[in-house]
Amino acid sequence: MSRTLKSIDVDPELYEDFKKLAKSYGMTNKDLFGAMVRYFNATKADPRDPKADNPTDAIKALDKRLIGFIREQEKKILRPLSDDVQVLTKLLQEDVPRKIGQSQIRTISSALKPELLTDRFKAAVAGMNNPQPVPPKPDAARPGTTPPINPNK
Repeated sequence: MSRTLKSIDVDPELYEDFKKLAKSYGMTNKDLFGAMVRYFNATKADPRDPKADNPTDAIKALDKRLIGFIREQEKKILRPLSDDVQVLTKLLQEDVPRKIGQSQIRTISSALKPELLTDRFKAAVAGMNNPQPVPPKPDAARPGTTPPINPNK
């Protein structure tokens, strides 16, 4: 199958610019022309508007907006949620077992659906079922401590 080559009329100055552009990309004139046609077809960019947004700049701007959005969600939603979960976990592991009875702990534990619990939450529930003893605070009755000063004596 034979192909008929076509030519395009262009101003000599523009042709020189075109050759320099092809050379800068390491392409032949024919390859650059084909790449330009494919580029404009793919991007739907208007070649008559050379001041149009550069797609790379548009992507960078969108990337910055997306990162800003993610950071804002992290600040307003994820961190507060994480803090709340940490407080709830601490309550379940430390405070709740000291303040309620074992029968109430079993009731609470049985009400939690296992398939909805994360490993961290399961550990908190296990800690609630097996509370760690709280070390006593130092006081005057223990040897090696200084007794409190009574101002009434």
